[in-house]
Amino acid sequence: MAPYFSLSKKTNNIKIQNMKIILNILTHGDEKIGLKVAKEIEKLNINKNILSVQIANKKAFEIHKRFIDQDLNRSFPGKKFGNHEQKLAYKLLPIIKSADIVIDIHSTTSNLKNTLIVEKFNKKTIKYIKVIQPKYVLVMNATKNNALISQAKIGIAFEYGKDNNPNTLKKIVADIKKLFKHLGLINIRISKRKNTTKYFNVFSKVHKPKEYKLLKKIKNYKLIYKGETFARRGNKYLIAEEDFYPILFGEKNYKDYFGFRGKKII
Repeated sequence: MAPYFSLSKKTNNIKIQNMKIILNILTHGDEKIGLKVAKEIEKLNINKNILSVQIANKKAFEIHKRFIDQDLNRSFPGKKFGNHEQKLAYKLLPIIKSADIVIDIHSTTSNLKNTLIVEKFNKKTIKYIKVIQPKYVLVMNATKNNALISQAKIGIAFEYGKDNNPNTLKKIVADIKKLFKHLGLINIRISKRKNTTKYFNVFSKVHKPKEYKLLKKIKNYKLIYKGETFARRGNKYLIAEEDFYPILFGEKNYKDYFGFRGKKII
C-alpha cells in the first residue's frame, strides 16, 4: 500500500462523511511542492476518513529523482510484475479508483502557471473547475489512460508553477480551499476574485528531433499557425503542419518532445 498520513476533524454532514478525497503528492519524486501543500492543508484539520494524503513515489523522492525506471504519470494502469513504477501504479490503482476525488499536485520547469489538468471533462469536473476558477484548463487527451488522474472518478491535477516559488504554493492552497469550502469541508472566508478560464483540448505530443531548439518567440498558449517555424537546428527548421497552441513547452524533463499540441475548447 502507498504511504499515507491523514487529517482529522469531526463533521456532521452525512453526505460529506461518506466522501473520500485523496490529496496525491510526489507523483514525481523531484516535485517537492506537494509536501508543502500537504503541510498547509493539514492545518485545516479535516476528518481523516474524508481526506488522506498519498505519497505516490516515495522511493524516487528519497533518492532525489523524478522516477526510478519510468515516469509514474505515464505508467497506469500498471503491471503486477513490471518495473518499479509499473508495480507502483498497479498497487495505487484500486486506491485511486476508490476515491470520489483525487487531487494531484505537480510543479513545472516551464513557464506554465495557474493551470488545472483533467482527463474526464464531465459535469461534476466542470462544476469543480468553475469553483476553483483557474486561468487555464487542459483536457489532457494526449496522455489518456496512462496518467494517475485518468484512473480517478474525478481527477484534478494542479500545475501552477515552479517548485520553489512561494506564489505557486500560495495559489495551490488557496484554490484547494475554494473547493473544500464548496464541498462543505471547511468554513472560512474566501476572496471572491473571478477569473476567466480558458479551456484547451491537448491532443498530441510535439516530438523533438535531436539537437533542435525552440525559437524564442514560442510561448505557451500563444497560437502557432500552420506553416510557421517553431524550432531550429542550425539552418534547418521545424514547420507547423497545422494551427496549434503550444502546451507545456519548455519543460526540462521532456527529453524527446517539446510539449503538447492544444486546441481551444472555449
